[in-house]
Amino acid sequence: MTEYKEFISFINDELTRVGDLFAEKQQQYSAGADPLSNFRTGAMLEHHDDSYDMMYDVAKGYLNKHIAFLYDHGIVDKTEESLRDMVVYGLIMLYMVKKHNEWIAQVKE
Repeated sequence: MTEYKEFISFINDELTRVGDLFAEKQQQYSAGADPLSNFRTGAMLEHHDDSYDMMYDVAKGYLNKHIAFLYDHGIVDKTEESLRDMVVYGLIMLYMVKKHNEWIAQVKE
């Protein structure tokens, strides 16, 4: 297998793993119909505001824990897990950005 094909195969396999991880995390972080309940509760606790920008701020805290781990430990057993978690949080944060931008657009109307 060429390096290019190996790379493409690796990325495709990781996207599948991240999709599986997302499904697992979604069960942990949602409550009922609210897929962002963990972030919403965190935003209320930290900021007394459950807006998307405050939930985004809470999500940055989740990312920061993984970033700190990467800087403190380099490549170790848990490195892959942290990198995958960061991808999942990044996707969740993209959704928060989308919803925040939709809210801003509605306010401007």
